[in-house]
Amino acid sequence: MKIIGFSGSPNKEGSTNTIINKILNIAEEGDNETAFFSLNNLNINPCQACGYCKENESCDLDDDINKVHKEIEDADYIIIGSPIYFGEVTAQTKLFTDRFYGIYNNENRSVDGKKVILVYTQGNPDPKTYEEYTKGQRNFLYEFMNFDVVNTLVVGGIHSKEDLIQQEKIMKEVENIAMRI
Repeated sequence: MKIIGFSGSPNKEGSTNTIINKILNIAEEGDNETAFFSLNNLNINPCQACGYCKENESCDLDDDINKVHKEIEDADYIIIGSPIYFGEVTAQTKLFTDRFYGIYNNENRSVDGKKVILVYTQGNPDPKTYEEYTKGQRNFLYEFMNFDVVNTLVVGGIHSKEDLIQQEKIMKEVENIAMRI
């Protein structure tokens, strides 16, 4: 099985990356193929709504999205994580998800039934603070695209990797998510 993770965090040593990599590392122990992508390190430009993707197998923009879409299409599980900044996912994550248009708009491309695990981290200690936003992301983006969202993890009160690692309950939940893959 192929499991890939995308992190929209610009912080290489942050909690979002830590959670995604923990899931991938456990999955790799089960002889699965894994890959991690930091969206911050990829060249992903904003969608230009040019319609090129509607009639072609790829996007006309000269950036990394065609490689990313190929990875998504080849994967069995996709982990997508982002910190919540000012009530929304990071700009890196938004660029990435806006480019799903190139899949949605093309009748020869599909993510129907691809299993997705969503990970949201936030400094606010109440994990329900952005509940409407994360539900909206799930319903109006991922489920709209026909992804099969198998888990959504929202972690609150985390400001650093060190904060996260000290939270045994959260780390156990991360392990449980990974074991269900």
